[in-house]
Amino acid sequence: MKQETTFQAVRRHLRNGYIILTSRGLVALYGAAMREAAKLVDSPVGVFLAPKDILRDGRHFLREHGVRTTIGAVLRQTAATYDPPLGRRRNPINDPLRERAITYYHSYELTKPDGVVPSRRPSNEMDFALEIPFAFEPCARQGAIAAIVHAFYPELLPLVLERLENIPGPVDLFVSTDTEEKRREIEEACRCWRKGKTDIRITPNRGRDIAAKFFGFRDVYANYDLFIHLHTKRSPHGGEALARWCDYLLDHLLGSPEIVRSNLALFDDPKIGVVFAQHLFELRGILNWGYDYDLARGLMKRMGVEIDKNMVLEFPSGSMFWGRSAAFRPLLDLDLGFEDFPEEGGHVDGTLAHAIERCLLMIAESQGFEWLKVARRDLYPMPQTLLIVQSPDELPTHRLKVFQPCLGNVDNGLRPQDRGIVEIKPLLSYPSRNTRPRLNLLTPTVNPQQIFGGVATAIKLFTEIADALGEDYDRRIIATDADIEPEAYTKFSDYEAVPHAASLDLGRRLLVDAYERDGGRLDVRANDIFIATAWWTALFALDLERDRARLFGGELPFVYLIQDDEPYFQGRSSRSALAEATYRHGARGIAIINSEELFSVMQAKHAFGEAYCVPYQMNTAISAALRPTPRERLILIYGRPNVNRNAFELVCDALFRWQQRDPIRASRWRLVFLGEEFPDTLVYPVQNATVGGKASLEDYAGYLSRASVGVSLMLSPHPSYPPLEMAEAGLLTITNSFEGKNLTSRFDNIVSLDLLEPASLADAIEAAVAQAEPRIGEATGRVTPKAVVEIKQPFEIPAFAERLRALRV
Repeated sequence: MKQETTFQAVRRHLRNGYIILTSRGLVALYGAAMREAAKLVDSPVGVFLAPKDILRDGRHFLREHGVRTTIGAVLRQTAATYDPPLGRRRNPINDPLRERAITYYHSYELTKPDGVVPSRRPSNEMDFALEIPFAFEPCARQGAIAAIVHAFYPELLPLVLERLENIPGPVDLFVSTDTEEKRREIEEACRCWRKGKTDIRITPNRGRDIAAKFFGFRDVYANYDLFIHLHTKRSPHGGEALARWCDYLLDHLLGSPEIVRSNLALFDDPKIGVVFAQHLFELRGILNWGYDYDLARGLMKRMGVEIDKNMVLEFPSGSMFWGRSAAFRPLLDLDLGFEDFPEEGGHVDGTLAHAIERCLLMIAESQGFEWLKVARRDLYPMPQTLLIVQSPDELPTHRLKVFQPCLGNVDNGLRPQDRGIVEIKPLLSYPSRNTRPRLNLLTPTVNPQQIFGGVATAIKLFTEIADALGEDYDRRIIATDADIEPEAYTKFSDYEAVPHAASLDLGRRLLVDAYERDGGRLDVRANDIFIATAWWTALFALDLERDRARLFGGELPFVYLIQDDEPYFQGRSSRSALAEATYRHGARGIAIINSEELFSVMQAKHAFGEAYCVPYQMNTAISAALRPTPRERLILIYGRPNVNRNAFELVCDALFRWQQRDPIRASRWRLVFLGEEFPDTLVYPVQNATVGGKASLEDYAGYLSRASVGVSLMLSPHPSYPPLEMAEAGLLTITNSFEGKNLTSRFDNIVSLDLLEPASLADAIEAAVAQAEPRIGEATGRVTPKAVVEIKQPFEIPAFAERLRALRV
């Protein structure tokens, strides 16, 4: 093959530049020039680094990737910015995500100077509530409601009783206070109560209204589905700003019969556990953990829930709200009494009562319930955050904005120390209301130009398992590492393209672009099963399963498709430690291990609770396309310069050495590099070389039918399929041995090198070429694989589908 001259290269670039200029304009031409510069400095594909992030990330990036890759990353990002049709782009399918992304006020500070623990709170503009009363007439609710009121200031009780009259139907009244004198005053005020029975109790003056309402009436909740918590609130410490707080809360919860019916209508949804008023606007800036965090964390631990300060802090400020008794059963069942609360000393914060108030929604969520906020347009100064409810049909969509889980992780930013491991950026979850079971594939990409053997195998197995599960199961593919390109949407046209954002989650086949994650959430169902395909997607699967268990209860394993011993690829580093950790979760995972050799090695190293082996079998499309074609002087090389384990540099060095010492014979042989697109300049000074790139299966089969020698290295226990396919197609194939791997046990026409260095590889190439010479022009047939060690746990699609069917909560 003739090398392109400098003149020809210049002419080609000028022609391409003219096409870009006339078709896409000057800006795109600049972007294309930056892309060509990236190819010269580094490689045509790789990581990106925005120029604006150089000062922030450059030092870490440089240390992690080196000078050439850093410069190439900046050039690639510049190219993608100015020439998006060919570069990195923002997938328009995620436009709704950018429009609806929830933003938060938060600080990673541990405490403020005064010792207060800061909180993560939704920004004012993104903190939504349902406008009450609704614009439709809800149906009246049947059954008695418990009104639980703490009347420390009994002179305010008539105001509360007046509002309680707005509740349609029976209301049983439960009132607490702290002295006999106040009790008599309360009896007089309640004398005219006709909506239900009255129960007045004296409780110790400890724990404010929280202790009195929950523990003074602990026995009451079992008899009522719904209750309303109220108290005679004065907030004397808050000045004028808080003087109207009591009226504000009562107006939202009980302000009119229409408002009450609207609030109660929300409980027609059996998943709603709490309804409360949007916060008094003057309070928004001081809604934090205060001095209550340690108490709150200890309390939640006692209920089996671990929290951290970086979770969203949301709670019914003022401790007045509508509630469902079942949502608070863990709190009521705790061995807590009035003696656990401090004696009243005018505390404004830092007590168990304050901690319980901040935990109320987390407790409800831990029981599988959700919450909603309501607000009156005339009482809240941010009308753009109020969602008008025209009909019950709008509530499911409005819920997606109002309910932002407290127990879910919301911090999906990368810390400075993580920016060198960009693929681990967390996937956040959102509870789905869809009860259908679903199979999920977490894959780095679905773009055809980025799908190599491992991803192709993952998609194939996922499809076969999903087909075997049948129509009773939905399916979803989640791409985590690359924007989904239009070609991929065409390839997966039987899937519905959806953004990475909380939704009604009604689709049967969904394709999610989760590459752009800021502000987005992934819908998680009670019976979602996740299939991981690489170590970082296994981390996602573990986190998503933790979220699923926290939201819905029960335990489900994740499925781990293991196609290599991935810590080998990372060096001794944080990445290798993370990759290794994903294999050590025992019963939490079901391992599907690709190839007999890798299965044996991984089973010996790790205690998988359940593991299956996928035996090697040539792809059916490749097998069908093989033809008895005369063999040519053609060496087929699996060459991927961007995949270190394929030892591209070592292969090129060996080819160069062979050609230089055997120039006459080598001049008659052509070399074709397959597996990845890359500039042919990367193989220079190797002669007669062509970059075939990522060939189609039909073209690949054509090469296998004509070539005489194959070279395919894999520095891992996994054999990889190319050397096996080359050998089965009849090529004299050169590969390498590794721990647990000697492919001569599969085919007699494989040379497996124990000493892998350029000189020994060059010797093997020369010997293979000499051995192949007498067969040139002959149409040799396929080679039958030798028997391999029998695996006790073969992976069989029908049986595995039945295994998954048994995984239900």
